[in-house]
Amino acid sequence: MIFDAYRTTGNSVMAGAAEKAKLGADVQLSQRQSNDWRIVHGLEAGAVISQVEALPAHLQALARYCFGPFTRDELAADAEVVQIALYRKLLADGVKLPGQGRGKPTAEQLETLRYLSAAALYHHSETTWPYRRQGLPTPVAVKAWMAGELGVKIETRFWRRADRATWGVVWDQGLSILDSWERQCLSTISSAVPQAA
Repeated sequence: MIFDAYRTTGNSVMAGAAEKAKLGADVQLSQRQSNDWRIVHGLEAGAVISQVEALPAHLQALARYCFGPFTRDELAADAEVVQIALYRKLLADGVKLPGQGRGKPTAEQLETLRYLSAAALYHHSETTWPYRRQGLPTPVAVKAWMAGELGVKIETRFWRRADRATWGVVWDQGLSILDSWERQCLSTISSAVPQAA
């Protein structure tokens, strides 16, 4: 629904006028067929977009980033909104970072958490519909993506250990938060769609 809604927004009257000016002639761009379906689809798209835009900023950004018809470049600002919200949520939830001990996390640990939040969003967006790709299924894949995309190194040798805080535990917490946010987005938006009898 989100993909179709944002894809439907189409050209404005001004865009149509600009196209006519570019062609240098007043060419009929309309169809002879009934446009009733376009009107209905436009109304449905407006309802879905309205539901998305009514969500908190990080959920709006997540909905567009994971389900919208946009390129990654077009969604850079939305990605940053979600990454920062995830980073802050993890800290607010009291996540323990590897090597933190009982004190406050270091700047380096916080920076790694910020980049791990970016990797978690990338993974989540790749594994959700319509893509259902592999994402970053292993610690080695996470490490390679962070090095390749962000130029950052993360220690994955002890991804999971029962006796101390690990990045694997933080990764799982981040993915769990993203899943929860996705459920919030989709449940709100699905309420806008009338149920079949």
